[in-house]
Amino acid sequence: MQTAEVEARKFLAGLREEILRHPGVGHSLLGRMDTDPRSRFDFKILASQHFALVGNFTRYMELLLLNAPDSEAKCWLAKVLVDEYGERSEGEDHAQLYTHFMHAAGVTPGTEFDFPLHPEVVHFIREHFRICTQEPFLVGLGALGPGHEWAIPAMFTHAVAGLRKAGFREDEIAYWTCHQEQDQDHGAWLEEALARLCTSEEARAQIRKGALLSLDARERFWWGVLDKIATEKTKAALPFAQPSTAGSEATQPTLRELRSRWRVVAELRESPAR
Repeated sequence: MQTAEVEARKFLAGLREEILRHPGVGHSLLGRMDTDPRSRFDFKILASQHFALVGNFTRYMELLLLNAPDSEAKCWLAKVLVDEYGERSEGEDHAQLYTHFMHAAGVTPGTEFDFPLHPEVVHFIREHFRICTQEPFLVGLGALGPGHEWAIPAMFTHAVAGLRKAGFREDEIAYWTCHQEQDQDHGAWLEEALARLCTSEEARAQIRKGALLSLDARERFWWGVLDKIATEKTKAALPFAQPSTAGSEATQPTLRELRSRWRVVAELRESPAR
């Protein structure tokens, strides 16, 4: 094995460990699923927020694919996109698969896009559009590669444990369990691609930067979900509905609004990078 590849493999092993230790992966909302079980109501709120991430992931990848410098770099993205489009989930893309879980959690069919999104959910989406359109390609690859494919199996292992404790059937949580398997494959494909791409200090720095940008946004996302769960549980316990106030749910966009006006991209183009 040549020296450059040895250095690349060493970097990737260290990055994988750093990712698994990141608070975005080991957030308390996930890590306490075994000891502090969540109710179906909690998972309904989680689903209403997390669906926005699921529905936008292929858009990030499609944008990054356009910026890929060569066919080798495009190959890994294309292989992952095939899975996201439903290759290994009986023809249902992953957003469609997720709706089955949402319905099992209590979301009424047809309302999946109509939940006000916590500001940290919107931030996560905007940040990933920014990364995939304004940062160098390897920063985007770091975000969608190590920042997602190496992190999701660990996060979803905790989530699946919580879902089972809440009484969900295996067919109702297929989205979560299929990602435990598929993202292991994606992570292995990715490592082979990255071993050929991260042979310089600059390349390694860009890949690490992307992974950490994504995981920092992920940590903020989980805090947003936890805040949303607490807010909705408080509202559900009140004897009567409380009026919305400025800066609260009344000003939070839904996924339907974001997609119809494509506000995420419009604001991104008009505002300075974070």
